[in-house]
Amino acid sequence: MTSGHFLTYSPMIKKSFNRGALTLIAFSSLIAGSTMAQEAEDSATVTYNEDYFLPYKPVTLHDMLRSVPGTAALLARADEELAGRRTRGFGSEGDQILIDGKRIAGKTNSLGLQLKRIQATSVSRIELIRGTKAGLDVQSEGLIINVIMKATASKSSTVWTVGTEYVEEGKVNPLAKVTHTGEAGRLKYLVGVDFALEETRKKFNDTFFNASGIQFEDNSLTNNHNRHKLFLNSSTEYTAENGDIFRLNGQLEFDDQDTLETDNQQLLLTNDRNLVVRDQTHKPLHWEVGGDYQHQFEKLGLSKTLFVFNRGKHDIDTAFSGALNGAALAGTGENLYQIRHGEMILRSSLTNTFAQKHTVEIGGEAAINDFDTANTNYRADGTVNLSTLSDQDAREVRYEAFASHNYSISSNISLQSSVNAEWSKITQTNNLVTINQDFSRNFFYLKPRLNLRYDIDAQNQIRATAERKISQLNFGDFGNKFDAEDNEVDAGNAELRPEDRLEFSIAFENRFPEDQGSISIKAFYNKIRDHIAKIPKPDPINNPTNNPQLATESLPGNIGDAKEYGVEINGNLRLKVISLPNAILTGKYILRETEAFDPFLQMNRPIIYKQKHEWLVNFQHDLVQSGTSYGFNITNKAPVSGLTGTSIGFRTDATEQWEQTIEPKASLYIEQKIVNEMKIRFDMDNIFNAKSAYHKTKYIGNISMDVVNYDEFRKASQQRVYRLSLQGTF
Repeated sequence: MTSGHFLTYSPMIKKSFNRGALTLIAFSSLIAGSTMAQEAEDSATVTYNEDYFLPYKPVTLHDMLRSVPGTAALLARADEELAGRRTRGFGSEGDQILIDGKRIAGKTNSLGLQLKRIQATSVSRIELIRGTKAGLDVQSEGLIINVIMKATASKSSTVWTVGTEYVEEGKVNPLAKVTHTGEAGRLKYLVGVDFALEETRKKFNDTFFNASGIQFEDNSLTNNHNRHKLFLNSSTEYTAENGDIFRLNGQLEFDDQDTLETDNQQLLLTNDRNLVVRDQTHKPLHWEVGGDYQHQFEKLGLSKTLFVFNRGKHDIDTAFSGALNGAALAGTGENLYQIRHGEMILRSSLTNTFAQKHTVEIGGEAAINDFDTANTNYRADGTVNLSTLSDQDAREVRYEAFASHNYSISSNISLQSSVNAEWSKITQTNNLVTINQDFSRNFFYLKPRLNLRYDIDAQNQIRATAERKISQLNFGDFGNKFDAEDNEVDAGNAELRPEDRLEFSIAFENRFPEDQGSISIKAFYNKIRDHIAKIPKPDPINNPTNNPQLATESLPGNIGDAKEYGVEINGNLRLKVISLPNAILTGKYILRETEAFDPFLQMNRPIIYKQKHEWLVNFQHDLVQSGTSYGFNITNKAPVSGLTGTSIGFRTDATEQWEQTIEPKASLYIEQKIVNEMKIRFDMDNIFNAKSAYHKTKYIGNISMDVVNYDEFRKASQQRVYRLSLQGTF
C-alpha cells in the first residue's frame, strides 16, 4: 500500500495536557480578588435567587440561564431540536437541566423550546450543582442545572414572539410563537404554539481527479431546503392537598420539507455538460403524550413515576432527473423510503434518605420501541430495482432494574454508586419473505457506575467517574436504506450487537471567588468492545471464506475493540477584571485520540467520524442600564488538516475525510428592551458561511488493494441567516 493516502497516526495528548495545565494556572491567577458573589448552599451547589436576575429583566427561563456563568454549553445542547430523540427510554442519563429536580417527561419535546416557554416570573431560583447530589432524576455529567419553580404562579400571562427570517438568496419568511400560562386553584397550565417557515441554502464545489492526478470533472452544486413547521404544545400540573404532584404534557408536530439539489457537472475530458437534479419531499408527523406523578410516603420515601407515549412517521420521496448538453430534463429514477416509529416508556422509582448520610433509590423501567422501514427504488423506465427492496419491522422490548446509593462520607466527600441491570429482546421481521420472517435476539447487561466527589475547599473540587455503558443500536442499520449522496442503496445488517463501553474520567474544577466563573480540566479514557463500523458484506459465491480484504461491498457491523482518550477543558469568566461585571466569556476545548483495528486495511486507524479537535467560544454581555444585550458563539471542529486532524470514515471501496473546517461556524445576536416588557432582537447565523471541506478517495475493488479509481475534493458553504423578532408579554 502506498503512503500517499494513509498518513501516520500519532498521539499528542501529553503535549496538549501540559498546555492545558498552564492555561488553568494562568486563568486562575487572572481572576484572583474578584468581588461578585452568590449564595452557596454547600461547596458543590451555587444558588441564584430571584433577586439576582432583577437587573437583567428576563422574560423566559432561557433568558435567566443566559446570565449565569457556566451554563452556555448546556444551553447550546438544549437548543438542539432533536436532542431528546437520540436515545430510547429514559435511563439514568439524560438532560442536565432539570425542573424541580426532575427531567421533562417527554422525548420529542425540545428542551430548548421548553426553556423558552417557561416564564421568568414562575421561577423561584436556579441551582448549579457540580458533581453528585442525591434525589435528582439523572446522573451528573459534571454540571447539573436545577430550576426551582414557585409554588404558585404570580398571574396568568402570555409571552409572544413575531418576526421574520431571511436566508441569503432565499426569501423573507414569517415566524411566530405564543405561550400562555395560568393557574386555576391547584392547577397550573401552559399552552404553546410555534410556527415557522425555514430555509437552508448550501453551495458545494466538487473537483474530481483520476489515479494519474488529472482532473476530469468539475461540479457546482446547490442545495435548497425548505421547511414549514407547526408545533402545538401543552402541559398541566396539579398539586393535591396531600402534596402529591401530577404533571401531563403533550406535543403535536406538523412538518413539510422539500429539498431541491441541482448539480451542474463539467465533464472536462469530453467537454460535455451534465445536469443532475434531485428533488426530495419529506413529510414527517409526530405526536407525544407524557407525564409524571410524585408521592411522598411517610416512611418509605419519595415515589416518582414517569411515562411517555409517542408515534412518528416519515415519507421520503426522492426523484432524480438529468440532462446532457442542454437537453430537456428526463427522469432517471426514483426512491421511496418510509419510516414508522413509536415508543412507550414507564419508569418508577422510590427514594429514601436515612441516617442523614445515606440516600437510596431503587426502581425499574420498561420501554417498547417499534421501528419499521421500507425502501423501493425505481429505474428510469419505472421498473423496480429488486436488489434495493427492503421492508423490515423491528421491535425492542427492554426492562431495566436500577439501584443507586448516595453516601455523604463527610461534609466534603460524597460517593455515588449505582448498578443497572438491563434485559432486552430485539425482534426483526423481514416482510419480503414468507419463510424465517422473524429473527430475535436477547441481551443482558449489568451496568455499574461509581462517582466520587471531593471538595478540597469551597472553590476546588475533584470528580472521578467509572462506569459501564451499553450503546443503543440504530434500527435503521438493520435493513437497506437509500444514500442520496451516492445515489445508491446501502446494505443493512440484522445481526448488529451494541457497543460495550468502559468509561473512566477524572476532573479538577476551580470555582473563582465571588461568582466570577470557573475552570475545569478533565481527562478521560474509554475502552470499547464490539465497536461498530464497516465490515465485509457476505458474498458466498465470490468470497466464500469471507476474507475482509477480498470483499467488494460493506455494511455496518462489529469490528472488535477500540479506544478513545483525551482531555477536555471548560472555562467561564465574568469580565469584572476589565470593568465588565455583566459580561461572561465561556470556552471549551476537547483533544481526542481514537484507535480501532480496520478489517480491510489490517491496521490501526482512528474511529470513523470522530473529531480530534473541538472548541467553542461564547460571549454574553448585558448592559443593564440601557436594557441592551449582545453576544456571539463560535465553534470549530478538526481545524488541523490531514487524516490525524479530521473525521474519517472507511468502507470497503473508499476512505472519506469529513469536516476539515476552513472557517469556524459562528453566530451573533443583539437585543434591546423597549416599552412594556417588550424587546426586539436580531440574530445572524453562519457568519462565515459555515465553510467546510470533504475529501473522498474511491478505490477499484477492495480498499486494501490501494488501486485508486478517483479522488473527490469538496468545498461547502452554508448561506447566512438573518432573523429579526419582537417579543412581549401581556
